[in-house]
This record gives sequence, C-alpha cells and structure tokens, in this order.
Amino acid sequence: MNKWIKKTLAPTGLLLSLALLPGCIFVDDDDDDGAPIGTLELLWTIDGATDPLDCADFGVDRMELLIFDGSDLVDEVEAVCEDFGMSVDIIDGIYDGTATLVDRFDRAAATPEPLDSIDIRAGTTLTIDVDFPVTSFL
Repeated sequence: MNKWIKKTLAPTGLLLSLALLPGCIFVDDDDDDGAPIGTLELLWTIDGATDPLDCADFGVDRMELLIFDGSDLVDEVEAVCEDFGMSVDIIDGIYDGTATLVDRFDRAAATPEPLDSIDIRAGTTLTIDVDFPVTSFL
C-alpha cells in the first residue's frame, strides 16, 4: 500500500505544489496610457554651426538631455553629437531640463545649458535651439 500511495499521490502533490508557486506577472504601470502627448525637439549648434568636425575637435561624443518635473527626473535622452538634433515625446505639462554636451567618458564637455519652463502641449512640437559657443567648452 505504501508504493501505491507514493505512485498516486506523488505526481498529484507535485502538480499541486507547482500550481501554488508564484508565476511571472507582468504589470504595465505606465500612467501615460491615453495621456495627451506632445513632442520636444532639441536642436543644438557649436559656435553657431552644425559642423560634425566640431564635435571631434571639442571632444564631444553626444548630447544628453535631462527632463525634470520639479525635482523628479522624467526622462533622459541621448543623441550622437553629429545629429545636432533629437526629439522626445512627453506627456502634456511644464518641465525644466538640462542640455549637456558630453564626452565619451560621460563627462560634461561644455557648460550645461539650463532649459526652464518647457511647455509641452498635446499634439504639438516645441522646438528649442541651444548654441554652445567656444567659450562654453571646459
């Protein structure tokens, strides 16, 4: 009788214990489903020009854009320096940001440019132009 119990109840117990184990649960906690979205377009120049050679001359690898809602970081976007432009979709609102040209070691290559009161409106594109003069490079 002992063998019968092991053969019959062991598989049943195994299946029951597997059913009780927690499985993978995927939760979409993004609060922006259906939220109004606008676009921020950042365009930059180096000393008034969009010459890719200037990126190499000043040791700039990429542009780093940080977007804040108060003190909370909302988004961090990067683009290669030679693109001289990037865009990001953001939920409707007013934000602050910082545009920084960084080197390949992720250090600021120029003085960061503050972007205050970025007013994003649903269905529109806000374009911000930033120039980094020669004197801003570190």
